Amino acid sequence: MKKIRYYIMILFVMVILLLIPNISKAAVEVTREVYSNNGSMRFKFTGLNLDIQKEYEFGLSRTSSESISDDDYVLIDEKTSNSATVDIKASIDKFKQVISATDKGYITIRKKEDKSEVVKAKEVDLKMPYLMVTNYTVIDNGSKFNLSGGDIEEIECALIPSGVISEYNAYYQYEKITNENIINQYKSIKASKGDFLELQDDLTTNIPKSNWTQWNLLSGNSGYPQSTISVPENGLYYLWVYFSPKSDLKDIYGYILVDNIQPEIALQSISLPQTANVEIGKTLNLTVQFNPSTATNKIVTWTSSDSSVATVDNSGKVTAIKLGSTIITATSQDGNKVATCTVTVTATSSGQNGSGASGGQEDPTTAKGKIPQTGENILIVSSVVALFSIGIFTYFKFNKFRGI
Repeated sequence: MKKIRYYIMILFVMVILLLIPNISKAAVEVTREVYSNNGSMRFKFTGLNLDIQKEYEFGLSRTSSESISDDDYVLIDEKTSNSATVDIKASIDKFKQVISATDKGYITIRKKEDKSEVVKAKEVDLKMPYLMVTNYTVIDNGSKFNLSGGDIEEIECALIPSGVISEYNAYYQYEKITNENIINQYKSIKASKGDFLELQDDLTTNIPKSNWTQWNLLSGNSGYPQSTISVPENGLYYLWVYFSPKSDLKDIYGYILVDNIQPEIALQSISLPQTANVEIGKTLNLTVQFNPSTATNKIVTWTSSDSSVATVDNSGKVTAIKLGSTIITATSQDGNKVATCTVTVTATSSGQNGSGASGGQEDPTTAKGKIPQTGENILIVSSVVALFSIGIFTYFKFNKFRGI
């Protein structure tokens, strides 16, 4: 029995020893800050146990199993007793090679003195935010690039390594933004001259699957998709860019916002017909007149003062329910402008009075004269048969009495 307990204790200790490294590793948290469109980013590790009197260094690898040579470790400049900030500078060639090859990397932190590892191959995100892939966050529609005789610089993708520039093809396409929340945020940032990168967390991450068009020009790591930026219609757009490698490097996707939002035209007033009639059980479509007709915001809400008489839906369609009158009101979203129409629900105009009369005209399909009634004929026949029977009975009865 004692041996069994002994073995159980040994097993328990072994399990604890196995779990301790995992628990320690799980306690380490990492946050990221991307500070340049060339792929440079900082990672802050917390939950560490460091000796601030000692020096620590880090290395970056493509896989968790890849070994990092001593020459590829970089000294950590910013640390506390429980945190360390790792600066992955894309200008350092050994880091650039990893960033160009994969969207996931692995960071190892060790003590410089004895090379003892504090963090072993911690997975980190190397994927660039889409709005930071090029040197632009926003381009106005109609902009023309320098090399085509315009006045704006070409689009540049600093993520493309300088030594493999010729290893990429570039493609593009436009996608209209329909999310009103994003559009309103964009307008607000534009009005306050803020940073459009604030939009990044709300923008799409769904990469288009097809309909890519090759750039007109790609020279080195810069060029342009079109000599003049041209979106199909008014609004805010994504200009998707896609750099496709010919080698084993990673695909690079990103976008630039294209501003083709026209200046807003304020609504001055709205109007409706003063009155309208609709027959019970039928519908009536009311149409708002906007002043000016080119107003940007033409959204209105509809209400009925007496929905038991008639109702109105969001498109202005009135449905008559019972006889009476109700006031239909349209209220604009822009400026709360109001227009009203008194709708009267009337009886149907078919002319029917409940008896099926059609105005007193003679129906040529109706037979003239008195229509014989079946009940009268039966009564007459029955009476004749009865009288005949009585006559015969009386005759035979009378002859019988004469013979007595």
